[in-house]
Amino acid sequence: MSEIFRRLKYLLLISLAIIFLVFSLQPSEYDKYLKKYNLNVPFDYISQKYNELSLLKLTPEELKVINTKSIYINYPQKSIKYSLGDLGISFNEKKERVIDQNKLQEFKNKLQNDLNYMSKGPIINLENGEFYSLGEGASIKIDEDNLLSQLELKKFLTKEDLRIFPKFVETFKKENNLSANLILKNAISAKPIQLKAGRREINLEGAELNKFISEKIIDTKQVLFIDKNKISEYLKNLDEKIDFPTDVDFKLSAEKLSVHLLFRLTEENSARTFILPIAGSYSLSPELHPKFIEVNKSQQRAYLFADGKLFKTLLISTGVTWETPAGSYKVLNKVPMTISYTNSWYMPWYLPLGTINGSYYFGFHEVPYHMDYQGMIYSRDPETIGSPATGGCIQVLKGQAKELFDWAEVGIPVYITE
Repeated sequence: MSEIFRRLKYLLLISLAIIFLVFSLQPSEYDKYLKKYNLNVPFDYISQKYNELSLLKLTPEELKVINTKSIYINYPQKSIKYSLGDLGISFNEKKERVIDQNKLQEFKNKLQNDLNYMSKGPIINLENGEFYSLGEGASIKIDEDNLLSQLELKKFLTKEDLRIFPKFVETFKKENNLSANLILKNAISAKPIQLKAGRREINLEGAELNKFISEKIIDTKQVLFIDKNKISEYLKNLDEKIDFPTDVDFKLSAEKLSVHLLFRLTEENSARTFILPIAGSYSLSPELHPKFIEVNKSQQRAYLFADGKLFKTLLISTGVTWETPAGSYKVLNKVPMTISYTNSWYMPWYLPLGTINGSYYFGFHEVPYHMDYQGMIYSRDPETIGSPATGGCIQVLKGQAKELFDWAEVGIPVYITE
């Protein structure tokens, strides 16, 4: 009998030693210990199991972490960040969930207002290109029981933010869903769009845009989506026909054009032009100089290099009335503001490079503007960026031109390639 007690005593001491080891070491020290003895028990796992033991109370520090943890609730078309306090929910030291019914009702009322708004307008998912409308008389409600079932304590004991997908109940008439979706489809395809591939411009009519829209049925509901594969195939076929002057990244173009078209359904109207992302890159060695610029006219890009690496890529516009001359140049000066030789265009953040057509200077500058006799300011359309648009200068977007002006130094080399 004494032998049994002796063994139990040793077993108890070993158990206490292990518990002390687990909860006295820092996570990094604990990892080293596991590696030394070829063990594989994650600290987070043991810590979580420790916290889940009903007999052990939560400390004030643990309660603070849990009750302020970020929760991302996924709506039909977006994800919104909350804390437990926003929902009127908390956990006490006994690991019991406490619900403030008044605060929870406030949250539900606010949530329902959002859902009422969503039920009347287009529901858009920019990630997968889906969009739909439930139509007149529709409603969306959240399943409260489903929401609360996902807010369990064990989900708050991990380091990661909590992302939950509550159940939403949609009520609608099928014929209203179909007619409302037709309106959305027409809103996307009604207006043509101009694609830009380097120095090439392609007008894409509404009939072609309509071919990019497909449909599927989800729980008796018609959902439309921009088919990125169709966009990619269209661009590849178009490239074979007209031969883009630069290499286009077809996959990235399809993804970005999908989002661009979906923005036609929002209050933020998308631009009438779309610049195709290029697959091509710079042609010069980044180590050619400690600091220099390459301007590629076919790509309508400027590449900035520093310390043997690509520092930044800028979308630009080169000359259309007068061709921007290719060759090797240097930044001759830094002029915060200058005026062009025609039409009195004001050109901020001017970096002159050389002369064109005799004695006229050209260089980098921000999208220009001019003023009429009443003092009204008119800017050149910034959508001209990405295709030739100037009298020979190299046009840069507002904001980026100032960055270039500050970054560039007088005397740094500039290479303009075809």
